[in-house]
Amino acid sequence: MLTSQGWVVTIILAGTLAVFAWGRVRPEIVAMAAMLALGLSRVVSPAEAFAGFGDPTVVTIAALFVVSAGLERTGVAARVARTLLRLCGDSELWLIVTLMVLAGVLGGFMNVIAATAVLLPVAVVVCRETGISPSRLLMPMAIASRLGGALTLVGKPANLIANSVLVQAGFEPLAFFSFLPVGLALLVVGIVFMAAGGRRLLPGRMPEGFLLAAALRGDLEETYRLPERLFRVRIKTGSPLAGQTVAEAALGEALGITVLAIVRGKRRIYAPVPEERLAAGDDLIIEARPEELDKLLEFGPLEVVPENGEQHEPLETEEIRLAEVVVAPRSDFAGRSLKEIEFRQRYGLNVIAIWREGRPRRTWLADLPLQFGDALLLQGPQERIRYVRQDPNFVSLDAPRPLRLSRAPFAVLSMLTLIVLGTAGFVPVSLAAVMAAGIIVASGCINTRESFEAIDWPTVVVIGALLPLGAALHSTGAAGAIANALLPLAGGRPLLTLAAVLLAAVIVGHVVPSVPSTILMAPIGLSAALAAGVSPIPFMIAVASATSVTLITPISHPVSLMVMGPGGYRFNDYVRVGLPLAPVLVVTLLIVVRAVWPF
Repeated sequence: MLTSQGWVVTIILAGTLAVFAWGRVRPEIVAMAAMLALGLSRVVSPAEAFAGFGDPTVVTIAALFVVSAGLERTGVAARVARTLLRLCGDSELWLIVTLMVLAGVLGGFMNVIAATAVLLPVAVVVCRETGISPSRLLMPMAIASRLGGALTLVGKPANLIANSVLVQAGFEPLAFFSFLPVGLALLVVGIVFMAAGGRRLLPGRMPEGFLLAAALRGDLEETYRLPERLFRVRIKTGSPLAGQTVAEAALGEALGITVLAIVRGKRRIYAPVPEERLAAGDDLIIEARPEELDKLLEFGPLEVVPENGEQHEPLETEEIRLAEVVVAPRSDFAGRSLKEIEFRQRYGLNVIAIWREGRPRRTWLADLPLQFGDALLLQGPQERIRYVRQDPNFVSLDAPRPLRLSRAPFAVLSMLTLIVLGTAGFVPVSLAAVMAAGIIVASGCINTRESFEAIDWPTVVVIGALLPLGAALHSTGAAGAIANALLPLAGGRPLLTLAAVLLAAVIVGHVVPSVPSTILMAPIGLSAALAAGVSPIPFMIAVASATSVTLITPISHPVSLMVMGPGGYRFNDYVRVGLPLAPVLVVTLLIVVRAVWPF
């Protein structure tokens, strides 16, 4: 029988899951609301409500983001990837296998988003050199990076969260390679599936341009085919545009034209603010179709100024940059237009193109509803670009910055420190991770500012805010009551109970982000194991690993969206591949857990 506090926690859990599944509220806001509900209902004390932010798991995950950034910035991961890919030749089969192995291994030791970001431009270059469509390689690579997250304790936050639940319940912590049997099995099955027949489910369409290859060649403008839509128009004396601000001219609303820069004598005003006032003699660098340019010229005294030679006015300077971001899973902006979200006012950046389904859209962007997986080409000041990259509504597609190759040995030392200390067991993983992050920063692999930028703060907030809810589920008996409801369905058999918990975790993981789904499902798995009178370790392994097999939709994980634009994928491509693969992986997970960890 549930106590009154148990009912309160159950209601908070149900509400939290419902809002997460709704997908219209940012995860960190949902998590903070759940934490406040616990505190205000007096289920936990104020100190207990905020205790999650002091949990070693939170510190460990933050430190691992720093370590991943160091491995990426020093070129360690990319160098290994390029070396091995050169050995594969141009065989599509071997390229798929090699990319999946690389992505899986990197995903076991790096943040999976960082691992994918390292391999993505390398894979696109391989596609260009071999003539293979990126749609044949990128989805298998993204799947493997997620499966590789189950290789080690630090592979993904879900593993560390499950370990934390075990420790708080009084059990021994998991070892660094405790997840290895499951991760290895999932990765091998995923690779065999793709090699044996799964690759026939992949589309073969060739996108009109390769989004991420531009990062390596420095020609984002060419990839988005901007030059064919760029014109330079001079405002002559008597033009009605003279004296108006950019906002008052309303060229975007009236004609679908984007003003990218204003040339005023020797001065260049890039990504002009809406309040910038136009004057006679100004040259406008605009993005428009020829028919829209003709309509603009009807406004009055305007003149199209031919560019000198073949080079148009540059769109980047030391201060003004181009950058790409992808609309993230469960973004607040999906289904809403740039005008509706007031993108220009909110971020101070121009959206000069949107990449969707393998081709760029460059005009009439303001009223175009955004979709999950859309890639936005942005122009504006570096500090504003940095701000939008940190927004959880977007996944950043950064062009590689100059690598600090001389710092690479220190990055390797950092990784070895984490593995050796984490494996030895005499130092907690949290301290080993902080020590590894300290080596990264102290050695100059990344600087202090970059270390803070490397941390995914929304994830840290979600974990810190939801951990008290996970603890309350256990302490109030709510998790036990939910687990007891599962036992009759499983006939009291531990294996069927484990299967029921795993299936519930997979279902929840498709509609709730991986971190909160693990925090909410782990106490239920723990209580189910205790109620069945068996070891909770296989249940914790299963719940944490379930986040790797939610592959049926692209919105289940940012990594899936990262490859959507470059690969020219559509929503049903993920369903076609994930629908047969996910059940195979779930069965594999259940078999391996049962075989390796006795009840």
